[in-house]
Amino acid sequence: MSRRFLALLLLSVLLLPLISAQEQSNEWEENNAFVWEYQFESGFISTSPLFTGEEILVRTSGNSGPAVTAFDLAGEILWQRVNNHSTNNDMSPLLHVSAGQGECGSWPEMVLVGWTDGRIEALLPSNGELFWSAQSEVAGWGVTGEFALDDEFVIVPTRKGVGQYCLADGEQQWWSQTGLAWRNGVEVVETGYFLGDESGTLWHVDREGETISYPLGLGKIRHAPLFSDAGLLVHAQAPSSSTVVVVDVSDGSVSQQFPAGSSPAKPSLRGSFLVTGDSSSVQIFSCTTLCESVAEVPFHTNGELRWLDDELILAPSNTPDSNWGMFTFDGLDNLTLTSLDVGIYGYGTAAPLQFVDDEKVFTVFGNDQALLRVFSRAADEEAQPQPQPAADFDWGVQGLIFIMFLLIGSSTILFLNGKIEWFFRTSSLFFLLLFLLILPDLSSQWSKAFDEQFPADAVNEQWNDQWPEAWMDTQIVIIEIDGEEQVIGGLTGHETVYSLTQDACEQLGFELGVELTEIGYYIESINGIEANGWEYFTDGSKGVVSVDSASIQSSAIVRWTPV
Repeated sequence: MSRRFLALLLLSVLLLPLISAQEQSNEWEENNAFVWEYQFESGFISTSPLFTGEEILVRTSGNSGPAVTAFDLAGEILWQRVNNHSTNNDMSPLLHVSAGQGECGSWPEMVLVGWTDGRIEALLPSNGELFWSAQSEVAGWGVTGEFALDDEFVIVPTRKGVGQYCLADGEQQWWSQTGLAWRNGVEVVETGYFLGDESGTLWHVDREGETISYPLGLGKIRHAPLFSDAGLLVHAQAPSSSTVVVVDVSDGSVSQQFPAGSSPAKPSLRGSFLVTGDSSSVQIFSCTTLCESVAEVPFHTNGELRWLDDELILAPSNTPDSNWGMFTFDGLDNLTLTSLDVGIYGYGTAAPLQFVDDEKVFTVFGNDQALLRVFSRAADEEAQPQPQPAADFDWGVQGLIFIMFLLIGSSTILFLNGKIEWFFRTSSLFFLLLFLLILPDLSSQWSKAFDEQFPADAVNEQWNDQWPEAWMDTQIVIIEIDGEEQVIGGLTGHETVYSLTQDACEQLGFELGVELTEIGYYIESINGIEANGWEYFTDGSKGVVSVDSASIQSSAIVRWTPV
């Protein structure tokens, strides 16, 4: 073994602790603040919510009370449309339609809803009133698939066929029988429409309702085929696997196919890039003249996939204790997964909704536990932790890192020249500086462990009967100023004392002074009052770690007192 090889090996060993010490933070969670949540009494959210420009619309499904519910941006219910005649599995995505006119007549802005009792409804998004209703055929179930718009018509996949309906009045123009289908959808192309069925047959239907069938024989087609430059893209589901297929739209022949995992998700196309998912992975295909797989990451998803922009994809994870997956794609062959903890756990198939309103970006999550949670951030913010107290650049830390790299280089040169004694001296100094660099994190972790083993003396902190009942089981903040208590309650969704205190001060109109130290954030002033510092108590126990490290429960009472 050569001395040069040993030097490279030692250099790698010395660099490893330094690289490992630089943890990547989850920028999405740092920059998106929890706004509100709503827990439906029953059912599940199985398809993405919809934003109409004024309202957030959510459809819930289940054994009782299938409904479409409209919320304002503050989380207040505006209206609800319940269909007690619908059955389980209401999974047809809501479709927003802008106002327009055609030969059939004119129509206002509306939202189209497909129900499993076969009913198709056009609702006014402002108040939920019914504009028109049409009845389609039912075979066990009615409508479960995705609608498509084509000029003045809406194309509706039904249980055993597809129909064309006027947007102005819901009148059916024609209905054509295809194959028995479930949760299929329609793709509009120049020659008409494509859709699939449970037997794995791809159907082409022209604008007069004439059909041609293409038996692919590769598995069930439970999504709208996607049209790309390479051809029609289909993810077919077999009993224990699936296949991504490229189909020639002119004759229905299969030009390419790629094996994939079981229980495929609903694929999504952005430009020339196709994202697919299944029980084993999320995969990216580049589809120009041909399709090729360019990136793949292990992940379990069986629902809707959502492109947020050209580089970001969000996916629900359909497992019992799942979080959400956020995938960053660089447009080449790099796909990076970040796990998002948004406070919703368990089975999920609905894609998140993201929209911009009033200079804020809102992201809405929902899953099979029928829990809806909404987050927001400023539309013009870059991905930076908020707020940014103290200095943005720590010259001391950066100086230590610079010296450490000098020591690494010097140690390598000394080793190559056979000066082993000096090599050990310089490498020892390197490890000493490394210890100093990670000391703040060690101190913070030690403080947490000490607090768990030897909790501080508790003070009495109980529910005050004079507080509003609406505050019960929420997060409450008490701030002692000039001998008086300023109290704000009804806060939810905060996981640290820091986040909760920020929200409380914002609602009370107090300015919050924050100091960034080597072991975390500390509150130095509240409403301009510095005193000799501030200390906090969580449910009566004195805080001993920085506010950003102090975790809290969903019904915590946090008290701030000047020292």
